[in-house]
Amino acid sequence: MKRSFREIKIRLALAAFFFVLMFLAVGVRAIQLQIFEGEKLKRMGERQHLKEWILLPKRGTILDRAGEPLALSLEVQSVYARPRRLKEPETVARSLAQALTLDLAEVQQRLRTEKPFVWLKRQITPKEAEKVKALNLDGVGMYYEPNRYYPQGQLAGQVIGFVGRDSQALEGVELHYEGYIRGETGSPVIERDALGRRVLAQGVEELQIPPGADVHLTLDTPIQHLVEKQLEAAVVKFRAKSGIAVVVEPFTGEILAMANYPFFNPNNFARQSSQQWRNRAVTDSFEPGSTFKTILAAAALEEGVVGKEDIFYCEFGRYSYAGKIIHDSHEYGWLPFYKIIQFSSNIGATKVAEKLKKERYFKYIEGFGFGRLTGIDMPGEATGVVRPPDRWSLIDLATHAFGQGIATTPIQLVMAYGAIANGGFLMRPFVVRRVVSSEGKVLLANQPHVVRRVVSEKTARLLTSILKGVVGDGGTGVTAGVEGFEVAGKTGTAQKPDLARGGYAAKKRVASFIGFVPADDPRLVLLVMVDEPEVNVYGGVVAAPVFRNIARGVLRHLGVAPERPEQVSLPTDKAATLVRGDHKNGDGMIGRAGALEVPDFVGLSLREAVGKAKALKLKVEIRGNGYVVKQSPPPRAVWGKGEKLTLNLQG
Repeated sequence: MKRSFREIKIRLALAAFFFVLMFLAVGVRAIQLQIFEGEKLKRMGERQHLKEWILLPKRGTILDRAGEPLALSLEVQSVYARPRRLKEPETVARSLAQALTLDLAEVQQRLRTEKPFVWLKRQITPKEAEKVKALNLDGVGMYYEPNRYYPQGQLAGQVIGFVGRDSQALEGVELHYEGYIRGETGSPVIERDALGRRVLAQGVEELQIPPGADVHLTLDTPIQHLVEKQLEAAVVKFRAKSGIAVVVEPFTGEILAMANYPFFNPNNFARQSSQQWRNRAVTDSFEPGSTFKTILAAAALEEGVVGKEDIFYCEFGRYSYAGKIIHDSHEYGWLPFYKIIQFSSNIGATKVAEKLKKERYFKYIEGFGFGRLTGIDMPGEATGVVRPPDRWSLIDLATHAFGQGIATTPIQLVMAYGAIANGGFLMRPFVVRRVVSSEGKVLLANQPHVVRRVVSEKTARLLTSILKGVVGDGGTGVTAGVEGFEVAGKTGTAQKPDLARGGYAAKKRVASFIGFVPADDPRLVLLVMVDEPEVNVYGGVVAAPVFRNIARGVLRHLGVAPERPEQVSLPTDKAATLVRGDHKNGDGMIGRAGALEVPDFVGLSLREAVGKAKALKLKVEIRGNGYVVKQSPPPRAVWGKGEKLTLNLQG
């Protein structure tokens, strides 16, 4: 049956209308996709076939003041897998576990994941890399990553710090100067196929990312080695909990050495506790004890409330003040001010503080930098604990006079003594001398910075003469003496607070000695702290000999000539206690043939001294109890056979 022309026209019109609607719908959809959702869809597409490939830069090198590398960046390989592309996961797991010395169950668990990418082992050894490469497994690959290496091991570990697996700094100089050392990461965009494989990657490997900047420290590696060796020996000898030692150049504020024992090796940071990571010379506070009497003395001399020869009655070792009894370790009567410091009298210090008054004393406590950040370029610095005078109780004036009820950091105390050593200027300490880019441009240079003048040069020189007496005959720090040099310093034996019960712990002490040498032209300020020693607790016995040994070695390393060459002993055979031979005496004359060299008894206990004398068949006169602080004739002097050795003991 033939269709009418009208029916055909209607059907054509309907078809045209349908196609017009279809074109309109496509057009609207195109407008929607291109205009309204264009950016969104573009981002979705890029996520599917484009990937930002993060390239980590090589971290800069950390070097000591002589250019010796302390931290380096090396490239090592890490192994990864794409579980979806593995044909025989169980066979692959066994092969990889054996090649990488991993637990088989752990490898199997990682390969069963639904994730498209998993790390199997980061930063493998070259031998392990060879084994993995030889397996030639589809779906397993290796990628070069930067690895931080510390060639000196534990040397200055807490100062240098360390970085994590992803080259992220976590402690020390590494963290504080992270912005310079890390450099800028590169992130080229590459294309991927449907299986996630890189395609069109030309230029990615060729992308040159400049390494991070190099950091040059103020630390002196030989001095750091010496400090760590002597500190460790003291902690072990006196069965102590820990120890801290800091060496500073007083006129610049440069840190020559900073040691914390137990030591920390940043190459194995994951195997050591976070307590060992911390640089306690900067982050921890402690009660300074009698070393703080020097701050009191500086304030009293500067304010003119006492003179060096002013006399104070020290109550024969027992003084009632503010409802409390203050004790001295010995029964002193009348003492001049300089002997109060020399003998470390708590009662004498209290009476000086009474004349000074708390407001003026607090001004100098703040002036010397206590209760404030020193500004050292290290992370985590503590301020210590210093309360304003309106919050002091009646007893606080006395306890603050001899270093109780106040908390300082080791670096604060060192810089305060540095201000006395350099003539009255408080300096800002620093451990980084300069930061240099890979192109050789100096990005940062630390210069000596004077924070403020604390006391006059006249007061500083007068106080230095008093502190020399501490190391002289009869002083508490006689064992800190260095042959050929005058030493100025102060001992400290501080009680530790009992945090559980309140008050102070019965047996826990911090033994310390801090001083500078040569006294009148100082090249170094040195603090030695030994925490909770058991064999002996006194700073003059525990810490002062460590000061002597370190100072002697540092002065030799720096090439400082002795001030009194006639007092410096000739080298001796360390294997022998008594050495026969000819020696020059102080007048340049040759000693008697066959004379004996006096052995060193300083620092020995009464039992040890008697035993040593008996073994050497020496005639000995013992004076006092405790530990040998002085002997006559002195160590290594020449004496005749049959002469008597006199030992003076304290503590």
